Amino acid sequence: MTIRFIMVILAKCGLTAILAFCSMAASAQGSLPGGKPDTLFLSDEILNIELRSDFTSIRADTSSDPVFYDGRLIYHEADGKTKKFDVKVRARGDFRRRTDICSFPPLMVNFKKKEVQHTIFMGEDKLKLVTPCQREEDVIEEYLVYRMYNFVSPLSYKVRLAKIRYFDTASETELFEKYSFFIEDDDRLAGRFNASKFEEFLTPFDLDRENFMLMSVFEYLIGNKDWFISSRRNVTIIRPDDTTKALHVVPYDFDFASLIDASYTKPRNVPEQYLSTRRVFKGLCYTREEFEKTFKTFRNLKPVFESLFGVEDLISRSTKNRNLAYLNEFYKIIQDEELFRKEFLEACETRRMYNLPDE
Repeated sequence: MTIRFIMVILAKCGLTAILAFCSMAASAQGSLPGGKPDTLFLSDEILNIELRSDFTSIRADTSSDPVFYDGRLIYHEADGKTKKFDVKVRARGDFRRRTDICSFPPLMVNFKKKEVQHTIFMGEDKLKLVTPCQREEDVIEEYLVYRMYNFVSPLSYKVRLAKIRYFDTASETELFEKYSFFIEDDDRLAGRFNASKFEEFLTPFDLDRENFMLMSVFEYLIGNKDWFISSRRNVTIIRPDDTTKALHVVPYDFDFASLIDASYTKPRNVPEQYLSTRRVFKGLCYTREEFEKTFKTFRNLKPVFESLFGVEDLISRSTKNRNLAYLNEFYKIIQDEELFRKEFLEACETRRMYNLPDE
């Protein structure tokens, strides 16, 4: 949690909310104490960057294994000094790479470690860069969802927002200047928690129970159904070096969340009134006491979430109002016993669904 967001929450929510969050975060971290993130992710100040590469070829590369193209990254440090270094850039992803879906693809930026010494990118190798697909606001909203999960659990991806001027070296033209954000590398995330990525088959029942419960309730809160554990759909599984500790899950890619409501996530030629934004709980059948403990965590975080969206001046008032209304629906659901039973107890997953014997 950075100074900027502490000040925002103190101003909007008061000291009680901050103390409740700090207590919750310490508990959520549990048996996996985390280390310090890389320099790039120590601040939430917005970076101003120019990224130059052959974006004509990058956009045209629709192969299953896109190639890297030479690039140049330029940014200004706080002291006014300009940093310039060579990078490699390629398209990445699957759905958002489709030219009929997005006007510009998500990117992978490959840094040369020797060149980024003594810069904010020091120690970085390859970083995912989330770029505007259609609406720039979608990028800001997804960035804020990552920040939400930073508050839910320290075991989460760090992100850094940047306003980037994209320059196409093939046509010698500036394409546009829009907000994008970098996502922490998988291995750097795992390393912070003395762990490594786990690639073998597993089910949700192999995961740390509290960790998975927090994640599955969070995905329900934001209305994201685009994830699955066994197939590693938009989740990273990490295994602690201390093998006596359970496997943990970290979510990513939240653009399909109903909270964001990105237009490209909706079926085409379907009238708006027939589109469902209904949340679906994909977690396990926990006890009533376990649910209540987790709901308490999210109740404590309600003012924090509201502040993240409420004070963000990079999204419109109407978008803020929609975001806040959608979040508030979650809190109404967990307060209503009938809705709780319908949404959670009747939808939760059992061991039999995974062909596992009952315990």
